[in-house]
Amino acid sequence: MARAVVFMNPVPSKAPQISAFKFLKVISPCFSKVSIISSSLDDTDDAVVCNIKYKKQSNKILRLLNFVCFQLKVFIKSMTTLKKGDYAFFWVGDKMFSSMLACKLKGAKTYFFLYGMTSLENDSKKAQTTKKSQDYLSEKADFICAESESVLTDRAIVLSENTKIIHLFVDDLKNSEQKQNKVGMLCRLASGKCVLESIEAFALFHKTHPDYTLEIVGDGILYEECKEKIKELKAESFIKLCGWMLHDELFKIMPSWKLLLFPTKTEGMPNSVLESMSMGIPALCSPVGGLKDIIVDNENGYILPLDDSKTISRKLSEVISNNALDYVSQNAKDTVNNKFTLKKAQENFKKQMGF
Repeated sequence: MARAVVFMNPVPSKAPQISAFKFLKVISPCFSKVSIISSSLDDTDDAVVCNIKYKKQSNKILRLLNFVCFQLKVFIKSMTTLKKGDYAFFWVGDKMFSSMLACKLKGAKTYFFLYGMTSLENDSKKAQTTKKSQDYLSEKADFICAESESVLTDRAIVLSENTKIIHLFVDDLKNSEQKQNKVGMLCRLASGKCVLESIEAFALFHKTHPDYTLEIVGDGILYEECKEKIKELKAESFIKLCGWMLHDELFKIMPSWKLLLFPTKTEGMPNSVLESMSMGIPALCSPVGGLKDIIVDNENGYILPLDDSKTISRKLSEVISNNALDYVSQNAKDTVNNKFTLKKAQENFKKQMGF
């Protein structure tokens, strides 16, 4: 059997690790050995973890020096780990420049994964730099991968023999809890996730549906602004900022939600939407990225045509008042059970790779 090496950016929190470890579980049966090179990862039975120390710096000069030092260490580790003919996967790996160079020098087959375009979320220098690095590394790779076709077509990438659709899976999440009059959000608190617009929208929605509450799970640069917005709207009693949660904590509150509110400027294949669907919680979401490939309006979820506060409020009212909500909830669960199990993900990976 062949060997595989996965390259991943330094992990700032446990959230990216969750998807990476799911990816390892999907691919590991196909290889005699899987290694993953990153920073701050936990150990896993599905791969040999190679952590390169990386410490974030606030000083610009120190940050640059630290990044260069990290690239050198990663290059050395990549060169000693890789062998000719290895399969190299760049999973959230847009900062792993030296690894791509090592792959080329060693003759490894390179697969680069693309996700939602952060440059559509905002026009910050960081977002634009991320897009440029993704574009550069994807052009250098032998194959361009995504979890869903629309992630590629949204970038004007033509589907071909050099593109691979490799998706993850959702754990079997049982939900026997009685649904309450709650709407949930799972997202980074950033402008591209329309969280401020959603808070304003829910305040409008609450005027005609006073028995409903909103729970927002996530953290980000807009946390304090969201807190102030809730206070300004006098919505503390019905809009709750929960912060970032571990999965065990999240699954204690999530089963009681009737609906997942998921407006977004850009997206890949969001695990949070799939997890909510598996528990019979349909999503009201923007038709972007992989969401276009899994959500059928009024069948297994709901499409949000615009992401302004008035539209979000109006659609919330329509969905909550819809007598077909139970039907849509069951279809959402069936969609995940039929397409996004571990077995289905592993079968799809083998097919895409030609194994």
